[in-house]
Amino acid sequence: MKVKGFFVLLFGGLSVFSCRSQQDRPQRTYEGRVEVIHNGFEPYRIKGEASHLTLEKYLTIDFERPDLAITGIPRIASFDVDSQGNIYVWGNRSSGNFIFKFDAAGSFDRSFGRSGQGPREIGALSYLRIIERDEIVVSDYGRNNLILMTAAGNVIKEIRLSSQMDTATLLANGKLLTWKSTYHPEEAIEELEVVLCDTELKELAVLGPSEKLPNWGRAKKINGLETMPTWGQGSIAKGRIYVGNKQCGYEISVYDLEGKLLRKIRKAHRPVAVPADIRKKVLAVFDLPIHKGQKSKLHFPASLPPIQYFFVDDQGRLFVMTFEKGENPGYYVYDAFYPDGVFIGRTSLDNTGNESSEIWGGPFEVRAKNGLLYFIRAKNSGYQELVVYQMAWTE
Repeated sequence: MKVKGFFVLLFGGLSVFSCRSQQDRPQRTYEGRVEVIHNGFEPYRIKGEASHLTLEKYLTIDFERPDLAITGIPRIASFDVDSQGNIYVWGNRSSGNFIFKFDAAGSFDRSFGRSGQGPREIGALSYLRIIERDEIVVSDYGRNNLILMTAAGNVIKEIRLSSQMDTATLLANGKLLTWKSTYHPEEAIEELEVVLCDTELKELAVLGPSEKLPNWGRAKKINGLETMPTWGQGSIAKGRIYVGNKQCGYEISVYDLEGKLLRKIRKAHRPVAVPADIRKKVLAVFDLPIHKGQKSKLHFPASLPPIQYFFVDDQGRLFVMTFEKGENPGYYVYDAFYPDGVFIGRTSLDNTGNESSEIWGGPFEVRAKNGLLYFIRAKNSGYQELVVYQMAWTE
């Protein structure tokens, strides 16, 4: 554990954070009964509301430390945080335990979630989320199960999922939010949908338009940016579900827990050209023998999608990671929005390096709870570290 006390000005570190917008509020329209927020290029400064964020670095957990290496922690896929500040990190695959718990001071506590194919075991972990009462919901795509655990790792119950459900989680109203994939052979595509279900897996609502990925072997053309699904296409906070889709431009849809569409948040953006290194990494995948004859089908659009990833803090503020480069090497710009969808500022984080999420290495997830901002980043050594900042919002 490392604790550092220097103070970092987060918003305001980028020159784009200013009061240059000529409007106090963005334009609002309606599509049917659904409110649509149209944000411009520049942030809106609203008198009397806290829109200025500063961070003080609080804690770093370095997974390269020898004492942590012997615990058997695999390469970390993601994490979540409970109401007491305990941190639960996890990997996709493991030969021992999948989940590793740290206390609020960053000290290792225990591991659990045994790897295996039997009852109360995890075949392959795809998602972990801390819900009400600090219970843990684990999505096991290895055994097509949803597992509810206590904070100590004791299994409360298991819910059998459909083989089409790659990932699922449990909502406060008892319903399931699932990420479902369906292959359509006649179109040579895989369709990905965010679906709300009851506990009997009856589909109640599809949230947002589906994302469609080509079957590489049968497709006539392959978009090099659609070779992997969107990373982080959903977030849950304050009784709301946020859904994005890179094929729909800069738009985040907000639903209630019953699947009712409440609001669409849109923002003007400046296109970012597809970098040469991304082209190179995608092309290298198609040099593998299993993709023989498919490389000639590859093409790339003129620009990257506007949204790379997003998360929502426990107060309902939305943070959208773009492909715009941040103020330091390896950083990307985040746009920040009030809970009502108003764009208030920009910052940058270096939470990249999750090789399991995108061919070229996408973002690690970010959490903001209890006044603290948490994110994982890759180190030059190839190891990872979890960094925690104390957040302060002022007018």
